Amino acid sequence: MHMKAHFDYDPEDDGYIPCRELGISFQKGEILHVISQEDANWWQAFREGEEDQTLAGLIPSKSFQHQREALKQTITGDKPGKDKPKKQNTLLCGKKNLKKRKKKSLYQDGGYPIYSSNSDEYEAEEILTYEEVALYYPRANHKRPIVLIGPPNIGRHELRQRLMEDRDRFAAAIPHTSRAKKDGEIDGQDYHFITRVQFESDILSRKFVEHGEYEKAYYGTSLDAIRSVVNYSKICVLNLHPQSLKILRSSDLKPFVVFVAPPPLEKLRKKRLKNGEPYKEEELKEIIEKAREMEDKFGHYFDMIIINNDTERAYHQLLNEINSLEREPQWVPVTWVKTAS
Repeated sequence: MHMKAHFDYDPEDDGYIPCRELGISFQKGEILHVISQEDANWWQAFREGEEDQTLAGLIPSKSFQHQREALKQTITGDKPGKDKPKKQNTLLCGKKNLKKRKKKSLYQDGGYPIYSSNSDEYEAEEILTYEEVALYYPRANHKRPIVLIGPPNIGRHELRQRLMEDRDRFAAAIPHTSRAKKDGEIDGQDYHFITRVQFESDILSRKFVEHGEYEKAYYGTSLDAIRSVVNYSKICVLNLHPQSLKILRSSDLKPFVVFVAPPPLEKLRKKRLKNGEPYKEEELKEIIEKAREMEDKFGHYFDMIIINNDTERAYHQLLNEINSLEREPQWVPVTWVKTAS
């Protein structure tokens, strides 16, 4: 079987490994080919692409790694969501000051609060070890939705708009709302207009990836609206809060998640000056802090990271990856492949 690692590992730092010389190191996100799980604590594995090695190496088993991480948290008092020293992020390093959020709502760029269908996920984290994956081969009748995640004011919307210029290939999910239809609006084109009662029923049925309320009316993006775009053989492009990823990944839609991240502070400052955009130092620091927090909590959902130091370059990087999705196999959760077969 193949496993995607959700943590960094170096046998030289592991006092429990039976033989350091046999251990193999790996980084978060790497794919491991596990060939033996006979030992409860130590699996035998190769890094993907290195199966031609004479001997497999040792890696901690899923249960053993989970147990000792849980024990470490119990002994030190470390709990997810509280300030604690950690290994630096794969993308951004520096001291973090993360605090548990009390509010369950988050504001999206339209100005109204967004409530994820699994809002507790923002506060409760699991201990991440490995995820079983398999190769998914592109299917002409299923275009994977592209989900852009990132802190505010980092350029996600500009990237989305660039993609959406190709109307034959990309499309947006038409949102639902409970407000009354205005003159000139077309049901199913501008919005899906439904009653407040129906909207609340759909919320309880977990039909929305995200939803919120603005001026006493509900707005939201539904799984069916995304599925409708896929059924038209188009690529659905979404800007979502990372809270929404769990329910989206649990669906049959097989999203491809792109984290749009800021460059280091100095480069972010220069980018704003180059573009003639006014900024406050605290705003830039907050963008970077939000990015750190997102990667720390949701990085295991990301399929790709784009550091947006130049929008044009970031756009072409994103488009090249989307083109690859339609030609080349990708490692995805094994349940997605079993469902597709």
